[in-house]
Amino acid sequence: MKNILYIVFSLSLIVLFTGCEDFLDVNTSKDSPTTITVDQALPTACFYAAQQIYDHAEYGVYLSQALTTTSSSQTTGTYDYSQGWDLLQMNRHPQWRRHFYDLGANINEMIRVAEKIDSKNFILIGRTIMLQSTLFTTDAFGEMPRSNAYTSTSPTYDTQEEIYNWMYQEADELVSLYANEDWVNNPNNIPITEKMDRIYKGDMKKWGVYAKALRARLWLRKLPNWENNPTVCAKIIGLVDEVLNDPNWEEPHYNYPGGTNEQNCPWGSSHPIINAWESRGNRLASSIPSKFFGYAILGGYTVKNTNRRYALDPRAERMMTPREAGTTGSDAMRWLESNIGMETSMKVTYYPDLYAEAGQNPYTSNTGYIALITTEELLFIKAEAQYWAGNKADAYTTTMEAVLHSMVRFGVTESVASNGSELIGTAKTRYTRFFEVRLPGESRFTIADLMQQKFVTMYLQPEQWNDLRRYNYSSKTNGIRYDDVPVYTITTCHKGSGTTFNVADFTVEYSLRRPYNLYEPFWMQPDAFGQNAELSPNAWITRLNPDPETEDKYNKKELERLGAYKNHEWLKKRMIWAYNTSGKAVCNDATEWK
Repeated sequence: MKNILYIVFSLSLIVLFTGCEDFLDVNTSKDSPTTITVDQALPTACFYAAQQIYDHAEYGVYLSQALTTTSSSQTTGTYDYSQGWDLLQMNRHPQWRRHFYDLGANINEMIRVAEKIDSKNFILIGRTIMLQSTLFTTDAFGEMPRSNAYTSTSPTYDTQEEIYNWMYQEADELVSLYANEDWVNNPNNIPITEKMDRIYKGDMKKWGVYAKALRARLWLRKLPNWENNPTVCAKIIGLVDEVLNDPNWEEPHYNYPGGTNEQNCPWGSSHPIINAWESRGNRLASSIPSKFFGYAILGGYTVKNTNRRYALDPRAERMMTPREAGTTGSDAMRWLESNIGMETSMKVTYYPDLYAEAGQNPYTSNTGYIALITTEELLFIKAEAQYWAGNKADAYTTTMEAVLHSMVRFGVTESVASNGSELIGTAKTRYTRFFEVRLPGESRFTIADLMQQKFVTMYLQPEQWNDLRRYNYSSKTNGIRYDDVPVYTITTCHKGSGTTFNVADFTVEYSLRRPYNLYEPFWMQPDAFGQNAELSPNAWITRLNPDPETEDKYNKKELERLGAYKNHEWLKKRMIWAYNTSGKAVCNDATEWK
């Protein structure tokens, strides 16, 4: 991690979001650091906190099998996370630099300066963003430098257990400090304006509630494998209730004004590339919903119907706009199997527009927003804890509430009373078929119903891939079951026949499976006859390799110590929270369940 001690502010970003007159003394060279002020540092920290959400979600939407591309290539060089999973030859994972450089180095400097002037509000926000960043980074890479990341050019890697122990302690301490008047109303605190903080405008009460939300997300990692017991479940439920019942709870949004490059939302059609070489613009223009997502999870119909429209899930056509299907004359919401490639007779314009029509998908507009966490996610965190606590009735009710909030976000309900009393009535009346099939009642409610609905709600959010890995890609394909249910096997897909609604039309079964055409040296193995045969269905990608641009070059010995240096088996090593230590999972083939 050579040069990690240097401050690496982006002058162009600071100018775009705060005004050039305030930034006459900032770093223009990462090899020549200069002193900055806290009001200069915070805008960049907030910007990168939002960009980090995109970075992880952009990989995750493909790794979770929600989207695929038109190609069937095994190797792409830059985008192997979206196709063949040949990650070792990629030269850059932007998430790594985002954490250690764009956020870590700059926030450390901001905190150092804030401590000198005793402006504790900047310290609190900086530490909160770094807690978020550490959680995302370790959940993507596993072991990583933390305790001595900024004291050595070749730092040692902390274990994930050490990192999680630190995060739990840090989350508790932050919540305590936000409740401390000597910190939030310290007389030396410099007032924070909207120009400095585009998320909460310096409102420390709101930042304090977000710290609590982060703590709830952090504790969710205990489920379903790590420490799944009534005490942990009760704690998680209490943490979520504390957030949602707080009058200061407001979703943390980073809003984009639109304009040029970084002024546009990273999921928008302008697909901005931040700092050029270190980031990737979104690929929605050349991507297609996978069969798992478009057909199975969303319940896309093979033929558009006047009454039923495009899909069982009414959010589908708000997330993506179906387009004319060319020569066939059909305008169904089309999909592809992951990495199988598009037929030569097809064009990408025959598939849904993933940017969606203006105003329908709140994330994919150039003037959209990045949400650091959503109300729906918190509700699903609570529902999952309720389910594993044995209270399936409450888990069902909370899941319903989360789904309905998601529908409101995508504009598919007509009206919502301020207290939410009309939400269930309005949505359930209009979308009876969806609820009859997907959430028919608490007596039939399973963990699969809960997690499949969370999969929809977490579209374009980092938690989509985290959830799949927490449940070890559970499906009939790999034989892994939770509560004796294959979580990502959907048994209610629509056949696409007939013009009237019939529950019998929803009996087709589809399971999550690995993409086609994976990179053979990593994901295939010779059989007894020397022919290529698929690895065990339990062999999934479970982590990213440490950033090759820095770690392979400057920290090789540490990677070799871990067994991570250019080792594709490292990509299959589970996170600490994915091992079946609670015994809540079973597998058809016990020899393959490690």
